[in-house]
Amino acid sequence: MNKLYIVLAISLLAGLASCSDGQDDNLIAKVNHEQLSLDELVLMYPGFMSLDSLQKSLLVENWIRETLLAQEAEKNLIHRDPMFNYRVETYRRRLLADKQLDVILKDQGDVARDEIDAYYQKNLESFKRQSNEFFGFHVLLPSRDDARELEKAIEKGDLEKKQSLVAMHPKETGLFKVENLFPEVKEYLLKKKRPGIFGPIKTDLGYHLVEVKTWHDRGSIKSLDEVWEEIAARLSINRQRHIETQLVDSLRKSGTILFNKSVL
Repeated sequence: MNKLYIVLAISLLAGLASCSDGQDDNLIAKVNHEQLSLDELVLMYPGFMSLDSLQKSLLVENWIRETLLAQEAEKNLIHRDPMFNYRVETYRRRLLADKQLDVILKDQGDVARDEIDAYYQKNLESFKRQSNEFFGFHVLLPSRDDARELEKAIEKGDLEKKQSLVAMHPKETGLFKVENLFPEVKEYLLKKKRPGIFGPIKTDLGYHLVEVKTWHDRGSIKSLDEVWEEIAARLSINRQRHIETQLVDSLRKSGTILFNKSVL
């Protein structure tokens, strides 16, 4: 851990302890006329109480730094600068607009299970696989003997032996697009097109061993479980846009708006 952070945390905690004597226990820090309470910290950082002591101390120290600079800026009358105040108001307006949308979307933005299922059935063609794929395991080993030993370990379900054999070698577990693999590996797997343990497959880099747990041909349709999150995200974004458009249109009708395009 950075020694500077440790020193900073210790000094800050010591300072807080000394200034808390005889004062409100909720008071965390004070910079001249401005005070920071524990309640305010929790409002600023909702997860504050779950942080460790060093993280909490660093957040308080950051508040002290910002407050010192802000107070100095006020002494120099920076807060009276028209451009500064315009930026503050612009930021405030954006925060209010985002908050209003958050409130509306929280109540109306959820996507139901039957909507996801209906979307899937209606758009099956869009979920066709564009390449041959498989879910499994791939490792590159330096020798044929190592690959054979690993093959035996996988067949026997010996996880401890498997881990010891692949520990220091390039390996991946997940969904693979066959077309993206080494040419020799790609050619080998396209001849098999089924689950199984395949290899060793020799290349210039070494010996490949591939465990195919599930195989999917190009053009096959992805299952609903595979695309569930993708559909939910699509529908959620579309719904949010629709709700926002409806809300803004409604506010336009009830408000008084002037847009003088001739000035542009």
